[in-house]
Amino acid sequence: MPKRRRQAKIPTPAWDRPRGAISSRVIGRGFQFYGAIVIGLLMATGLGVVGYAFLADELEAQRRPGSTAIQVDDTRFRLDYFSDRLKIFVDQNGGPGVVDQVTALSQVPTLLIEEEIVRRFAGEFDITASEEEILQEIATRLGITADDETFDVVFQQELARSGLSEEEYRLMVQASVLLDKLQQNFKEEVPESAESVRYRQIIVSEQATADDIKQQLEDGADFAALAAESSLDVETKDSGGEVGWVPSGVLTPNTEELVFALEPNEITTIPLPQGVVVVEMQEKAEDREVEETQRAPLAAGALADWIQEKRETLTIVDNMDLAGGDARKIEWALDRAYQS
Repeated sequence: MPKRRRQAKIPTPAWDRPRGAISSRVIGRGFQFYGAIVIGLLMATGLGVVGYAFLADELEAQRRPGSTAIQVDDTRFRLDYFSDRLKIFVDQNGGPGVVDQVTALSQVPTLLIEEEIVRRFAGEFDITASEEEILQEIATRLGITADDETFDVVFQQELARSGLSEEEYRLMVQASVLLDKLQQNFKEEVPESAESVRYRQIIVSEQATADDIKQQLEDGADFAALAAESSLDVETKDSGGEVGWVPSGVLTPNTEELVFALEPNEITTIPLPQGVVVVEMQEKAEDREVEETQRAPLAAGALADWIQEKRETLTIVDNMDLAGGDARKIEWALDRAYQS
């Protein structure tokens, strides 16, 4: 008998083939299985984000000492330099127990900006600081002479103590020399005479107290007695509140405008940054000789005005400003400057 031919095997379409063991298990899982996978992916993503944030914080912390604390046009002051100057300022003014952090953070940025202005613009008055003058000022700060055989050793010790490089220290001293010369220059330019006033004052802490004292004075109370009793100004309270003759240019602009507008025997109150002053005008002179003791404050006022004028021409970035600066940089600088 002839052999039967085998019937040709028709391949099964892919979509009808039985699923493999693994795929069938995966596809056959329920909602809880897929929910667990989604939760796992979310957790992995969250851990990745946290890890990235942690790494970013670590990198930022490593770069922070070299970041910008203050910038004056193209001059950049690094954060580690700022904290060194902060520590120097605190140590020079009594230490951490005396100088609070708010005071230090308000003074040091102003100091650094002022130094940069002096270095940039002192040349307008043909004022320079020679290498010899800088060296002599450094020696004075070290308590020795410039030709002292121990100068180099003592100077290196001072650099190690301050944390500054030699270049940074010399720039700081250069600004000091230039500032002294500028003060002398402005003192020499003080006029021989100026509009002046003589008045007396009582300084109190609150406006209500000032108003009450003003009313008592207008009712005939004794000024000297009230000054001795109530004034917070230790320099004048025991002398009847007498300030003496004050030429134009000594007081702050706002205070001077109000004081110089008074007529003899007129009394007013003027708000101060801290407190309120009760002023009684005694005498006025349109052109009175400037006393020798008044020349220095007049020069200081003129110099401050010049520095402010120059400051307004510069682009300044202050990352150490408590009102709107970089909180992390401020914290880092304070911790480093106030560490024991």
